Amino acid sequence: MSGPAVHPVNTVTPSRELLSLQGKAGNAGVVQMLGEGGHSWAGRTADPASGGQRAVVQRSKLSHGNISFTNVSLKYPESQGKATRVLELLAGNTQVKSFLADRSCRITLEKRTTETPANVVDKGAEGVFVTLASYYLENYDIGYIVGMLCHEFGMHPMAQAAPNMQEEEGNFRGMPYPVPGLEGKDVPEGFASMNSDTAQQADHVLGVIPGSPRYTVYRDVTLEMADQLLRDVHNEEDGAREQDVTDLIDCFLMDVASIAATNDNRMRGMPLPRNNEGETIRKDIAAVYNAYRARLSTDMPLERQTIRPLFPPEKTPEAVKADFTTLLKRIAKGKLWAWSIDNGN
Repeated sequence: MSGPAVHPVNTVTPSRELLSLQGKAGNAGVVQMLGEGGHSWAGRTADPASGGQRAVVQRSKLSHGNISFTNVSLKYPESQGKATRVLELLAGNTQVKSFLADRSCRITLEKRTTETPANVVDKGAEGVFVTLASYYLENYDIGYIVGMLCHEFGMHPMAQAAPNMQEEEGNFRGMPYPVPGLEGKDVPEGFASMNSDTAQQADHVLGVIPGSPRYTVYRDVTLEMADQLLRDVHNEEDGAREQDVTDLIDCFLMDVASIAATNDNRMRGMPLPRNNEGETIRKDIAAVYNAYRARLSTDMPLERQTIRPLFPPEKTPEAVKADFTTLLKRIAKGKLWAWSIDNGN
């Protein structure tokens, strides 16, 4: 794979009508912890009247083919190295490559702590625009970063662009689906369910129903990314680790489990003061994580079998809490600085 090029391009200010995001947990609970106001965390469109839209100057500083980071700092080897690795992986993913075709994809870092860690907007012929929180690039390893981006692409615009998606997905909309791992849970409704009509964000729930077309797109782009990470390990690429594969699968499983267990109201599981149901929800998330883990292992295509030994271990409620706590701490750190960003000329 050829190395990334460094060069300036014209300035572009993208629209901020967001398709969404997620991240391992979401940030609305962080707003409470940090004692400041902010946007709803479910990846909703920002309201221009609220001041939620901000112009982001985009100047490509690091690119690989038609995919670029527009404002990553080249001063620090760590941020440049991570950005370079992310570009190589995205450019090498056949599904992302097919989706983009000859269109540009621009990733802009932003110092954000009261919004979701990332979001994506597909502007057709103008290209695809991704905004990524600087703290996420700075504080998470490659497996989690590309896991976040697999969600962004696979859950949202790639799924939207899939042939016959609207027709096929119609059978899953507005229906209560049993949550894997919670089949025996005693609830007033009779069974623990998720429903796109009552979810924080409909496409998130539609993207975690096993067997649904959106879930299949998200799962497949993630598994190909895992295969790429493992191939880089076998090829002894600089910095490639088996742990990256484990982290990517963990990111995917925590994502789908937290969405399914809470009907995409993931704030319910956050370890925050006065969240009296948090412990119960984290127990549910762990059970759902393990159910999806077993399903993913069973459904693993023959050509991806080498990934299975690198699956993360089964998740405990304590590990779910630790994941959420780590996210909260890293968001808090992101309030202080954003050294990976350079918006200079």
